[in-house]
Amino acid sequence: MSYVVFARKYRPRDFDEIIGQSHITTTLKNAIARNRVAHAYLFAGPRGVGKTTTARILAKALNCEKGPTAEPCDKCASCLEINSGSSLDILEIDGASNTHVDNIRNLRENARFAPANGRFKVYIIDEVHMLSDSAFNALLKTLEEPPQHVKFIFATTHAHKVPPTILSRCQRFDFRRIPTKEVLDNLRRIAKEEKISVSEDALGLIAKYGDGSMRDSQVILDQIASFARGKVGAEDVVKVLGVVDDDILFALSDAISGKDPRSALDTVDRLVNDGKDVAQIASGLIEHFRNVVVSKVTGGGAALIDAGSDRIKRYAEDAEKYSIEQALYIIYTLANTMAIMKKTGMARIPFEAVLVKLARCSEVMPAAEIMERLRALEESNVGKHAVLPEKPLAGNPKTARNATTEVSSKISEGAQQRPRSLPVLDEILSSWMRVIGYIRNRKMSIASYLQEGDPVKLEGNVLTLSFEKEVRFHKEALESVENIKLIESALRDTFDAELRVALVLTETAANRNQDGGGDTAGADSEVSGAAASDEAYPIIKKALEIFGGKLTTGGKGGLI
Repeated sequence: MSYVVFARKYRPRDFDEIIGQSHITTTLKNAIARNRVAHAYLFAGPRGVGKTTTARILAKALNCEKGPTAEPCDKCASCLEINSGSSLDILEIDGASNTHVDNIRNLRENARFAPANGRFKVYIIDEVHMLSDSAFNALLKTLEEPPQHVKFIFATTHAHKVPPTILSRCQRFDFRRIPTKEVLDNLRRIAKEEKISVSEDALGLIAKYGDGSMRDSQVILDQIASFARGKVGAEDVVKVLGVVDDDILFALSDAISGKDPRSALDTVDRLVNDGKDVAQIASGLIEHFRNVVVSKVTGGGAALIDAGSDRIKRYAEDAEKYSIEQALYIIYTLANTMAIMKKTGMARIPFEAVLVKLARCSEVMPAAEIMERLRALEESNVGKHAVLPEKPLAGNPKTARNATTEVSSKISEGAQQRPRSLPVLDEILSSWMRVIGYIRNRKMSIASYLQEGDPVKLEGNVLTLSFEKEVRFHKEALESVENIKLIESALRDTFDAELRVALVLTETAANRNQDGGGDTAGADSEVSGAAASDEAYPIIKKALEIFGGKLTTGGKGGLI
């Protein structure tokens, strides 16, 4: 007798033997018992989880000589024919090989004839999503009003590719991935019956790479049993499947946490020379850090990590070396690198580059901590300002204001608390973007208009904002009572002072140069680059030290 592979030899023969799909088998058994069997079913789910097997058992239950029954006898002629695949009433069709409309027309013609021996003629169409649109259309009428003796069972791994017109005519059952524990129990039973000596680590590795598919796991076990002599160990599974051993992944993790890029590169070189696929190494490392994150978040993660107790303990130890932010950063970085690897023919180079990057990377700071530090810095600067001369920077007031804002946000040394009720103009200039930000959060359009103006004079509690004639519309839009109140409210909340606002128009810079006139802040507010010396502007001196810059003058004498 020819050899029968495990996936066929240990295929379930009744509903009770189907593993991990009790939500489906219970429904089907009740439907048979109550004579509520539908004329069409759609079985959707991952590969190797029992879709076709369930379809055959349902067909056997409907045509059993003692049935229809939820527990077929497996002894009558009909059951034996279905088990052997020789029944004339059970027609299994491969949707990938019968995609054309002519195939479906033949099916529709044959469906009119009564079954040869059983009660029902059952059509099982596997991978039904592969049918063409015309084939689906040809099936619609028969599927909606089939003969009393016909049942349709469709199986697919891509239910979203099945047309809605077909889905609406079927009862849909979604098959789940089989839990690792149940896969392990099945593999142990098969190993015991086949008298195969296999370690728990090897079985766990097989179940892991079976990825929730019972059939795939059984095929791997069958293959390993043929390869190994004596007891099957985890190293045998690694050799046959070409997978990356967990010890290698822990070594790469140690190289990253230990800031040792040389060790990481040596490990990759050894794996590549052993014939390992770089993409598979990267994928395994992503899963490794996923387990690290799970262990970190759950405090162990035994229920969420597909590994033995020893491995789970090692993940917990590895999790102590990383913060959650670091581990997540590594996962995202590796995932992005894999996308690059798929686009290039040099997978090794991007992977080695990212390992060096991760091994040299400093600690990743949580976003919440960054925001808290920024908030603390902002609060520490309230009422504190670097010493500036009485006159604003020359040139474009916007340039002066933006430069002052950027520098004052970084410099707090030498700042002095001003116990005064009203701010000075320099204080308003340095915090002007905060005022605009306050307004932007309440009314975006008003903030946009206000950006076109510049604080140019403060007399008493009246702040004068200057607008060039080209933006007259913006000034006029801001002059409404409601908008003036909004601006004054922003000033009050920003400077803790009651300020009033006056809006004025001024000539453009070009007109001023032609006429020889000055701006509304006074001609003496324009200073040359030479006048903006280190002694006169200590805040600029500090900024130049921080950013390594230098002062130059623009074409019109303003600072740049």
